Amino acid sequence: MSVDRKRTETVYAIILELVEGGLQQLRPGNVNSALRERGQPMGTWEVRGEFSILQAQGLIDLDSATGDWHVTENAARKTQSVSG
Repeated sequence: MSVDRKRTETVYAIILELVEGGLQQLRPGNVNSALRERGQPMGTWEVRGEFSILQAQGLIDLDSATGDWHVTENAARKTQSVSG
């Protein structure tokens, strides 16, 4: 598995865990905090870049009015793989 794909899958897994934990509106900082707690720090710009990839795959979307991200309804129908 490529490093880029692994990073995308890691970020998406964190997003899913945060949503399962009750967080509905996400920001890259939420993912950064979770990654730091696990000893896997990643730059905010890297996480934001992964958000763009996940958005292009239809798994998350941005609310332009608030700047918050959320998991799409399509994501619930797809597997947790982001192999796009």
